[in-house]
Amino acid sequence: DTVPDIITDQSAGVEDDRGFVKWELSYHTAIRFHIGDYRRCLNYGNRIVRGEPDMEMQHRADVPRCRKARDEAIEASINTLRDREIKVMNEDDVREAFRVVGLIHIERGKNIDDQFVRRRAALEAVGRASPMASDQ
Repeated sequence: DTVPDIITDQSAGVEDDRGFVKWELSYHTAIRFHIGDYRRCLNYGNRIVRGEPDMEMQHRADVPRCRKARDEAIEASINTLRDREIKVMNEDDVREAFRVVGLIHIERGKNIDDQFVRRRAALEAVGRASPMASDQ
């Protein structure tokens, strides 16, 4: 165990020239299953497509819904890392990693909303520019 095994997850789209937020999350491979448990809880929310940009709200609601799964995964991660010879993450690092997972999840919902709004605006612009639209 001389070199820590770190996973870097660039999951979500700081804001780039296209307006996407970019997140980077790094954590030790030993806790990847615990991170995965929390992500699964977040991702198995019941999504309702209403034709409105409300996916960020729905994704945001997953964070408190998964609080117990997150807390259990944090505790399991801390226990997993506690007895390692090389200390790669302290308890605060572990908690921060899980906090960022929640933020990435919310950002994904926001990204879905942003895409929806852009597509709807583009379709409306095409409809207004169409010669058939002026005939009606």
